[in-house]
Amino acid sequence: MGTTYETVKGEGSVTMLNRLFGNYLVEKGKLTLEQLDTLLPVKKQFKAEVEVISIVTKVLTPAAVQELLQNMDKESEHFGEAAVNSELITDDKLDEILSHQSNDFMKFLQLLVDDDYISYEDINQELDAFQQKNEWNDEQLNALIHDDLEQCIDLFAQFESPALKELTKTFVQTFRRLIDRDVYLEKAIPADSIQLDKCASQMIIGDMRIKVYISAPGDDLLSIANYFTGDTYDTVTEDALDSVGEFINCVNGLFATNMSYEDVSVDMNSPEYSAEGPFISNETLYVIPMHVNGCIVKIVLEVYQ
Repeated sequence: MGTTYETVKGEGSVTMLNRLFGNYLVEKGKLTLEQLDTLLPVKKQFKAEVEVISIVTKVLTPAAVQELLQNMDKESEHFGEAAVNSELITDDKLDEILSHQSNDFMKFLQLLVDDDYISYEDINQELDAFQQKNEWNDEQLNALIHDDLEQCIDLFAQFESPALKELTKTFVQTFRRLIDRDVYLEKAIPADSIQLDKCASQMIIGDMRIKVYISAPGDDLLSIANYFTGDTYDTVTEDALDSVGEFINCVNGLFATNMSYEDVSVDMNSPEYSAEGPFISNETLYVIPMHVNGCIVKIVLEVYQ
């Protein structure tokens, strides 16, 4: 019997960076995967503190934060107020810092500090090392921190085609809304052929022709099927594959609507599925690994010129 997934509903964080940075900390031994799973998704009502935000934005050093915390009257002053009174920051800078309290990555860092997984001194050291490992510049890291989805897609799927960028963005947005709020990507891989595992697919027709597949081995497609409908499957049955096909249809329908605003006419054939994935060969294939509910699924875009 395969893994059974439980549908997750409710509100939480929406960002790729929490999982990406969290996985990096797991690799470093700062926390375990189980501990990371308990931290995510971050609740919407949770707020990051001025101390953490001021360190991440490099407004204050960790040493300055620690010194002020030791010297301030914690019973009568908030940290931000004490920082202004000590002339470490201005009122305007405090307002700017406070505007980041609901930023999902800032909130995640706050949880890491609160649970003693990292210290104030660790924050920027680990962020800098994480940034260097991924070879991201400051602008790219900032795009991830603030979840600028357009720029985030460019980091992982460097398509020349605006339509493929839009389709990938629609996938991420729909996964977030319906399947997994912390879905994240690996870099898209160009290919000319691929052997698929169990999969569902749908052909986009009209002003463009793209066949869209979602494929995964074993029962990993349950990471989608058991979150998209009210049904729960123990293994990837035909009904489960049909559910994945309907999810693709949902994504492509939203994509078609978005394209219509650009005067591009897009329609779709009926979804298909296969319990034994086909071997596909095409001069223009893109494989986009997506981490969804603890599994890796492949979004495959087969582009017909």
